[in-house]
Amino acid sequence: MARKRGNRPTTGKNGENRELTQFEKSLLKEANRTITLRSDGRSQEATLSEAVIRRLFQVATNGSPHALGHVLRNLNDAQALNQALIREKVAEGERIKQRLQQRLDQAVLEGADPVWVVPHPDDLVIDEEDGWTMTGPMDEEDLKPIRRRVTMRNIFLLQSVLEERLSDAPRLGESDVPAVETAGSTSQVFATLLNDNLPQRFQLTVTGFLFETMRYQRLTKRELLKTTRMAWAAIGQPLPRGAILPPWSEAGPRVEHMMRVLQDVLGQMRAGTLTSERDIAEKLGEMLRR
Repeated sequence: MARKRGNRPTTGKNGENRELTQFEKSLLKEANRTITLRSDGRSQEATLSEAVIRRLFQVATNGSPHALGHVLRNLNDAQALNQALIREKVAEGERIKQRLQQRLDQAVLEGADPVWVVPHPDDLVIDEEDGWTMTGPMDEEDLKPIRRRVTMRNIFLLQSVLEERLSDAPRLGESDVPAVETAGSTSQVFATLLNDNLPQRFQLTVTGFLFETMRYQRLTKRELLKTTRMAWAAIGQPLPRGAILPPWSEAGPRVEHMMRVLQDVLGQMRAGTLTSERDIAEKLGEMLRR
């Protein structure tokens, strides 16, 4: 049967889906743009494709709809091809996710920690509208900054437990002492901030925080002192044995001041008024001393 004039095939050679043309991409983008229509004295949101269909019916009742019909046929072809391409991407994502899961299962059998296996199947997100995307680290190089933040989070948790043990102050929830005045409060805040800025798969839940804290609390005072000192030294930040951080009531204003200083300096760098490393360092030092 002869194909109707104006219809374009959605497949290329060997039955494979062809790529969208630039015209079709632009057509789809414009068709999905939201506009405001007035109907029966009321405003309502609609896409341009919905508006065209409404107009098509109006024109059809008044005369020839050829111009609008041409647009509609091209739009239908583009939408059909786009859906076919998305289905291909979804199927591809499912195949990749299955391979990654098999690789993960094998790594676990060999004794690997599943959290650190990359690429990880949980980081591959399949979207029925867009296909699939990777939302996590792809290799060991991508993992490096995440490992550093996880290490710092755990050290601050360890530090908070040590400070509670060294202090005579009761623990959170056991008295009316404000949280900002409680021993270990600054370390707890830093641990929480680091945790919240990790990819979701690497974050500790509230229960996870509790379990990690309880694990550190089971250490003796001597073990806590030794473990904490070694943990700081391992990341190149050696602290004296038993060193503690000031409570958040003192540290908080300093951190807020530092953040304002950094924002100010970054603004000057973007504006081009600060360019050399020496000028930037001097400006930072000057502002932090205020």
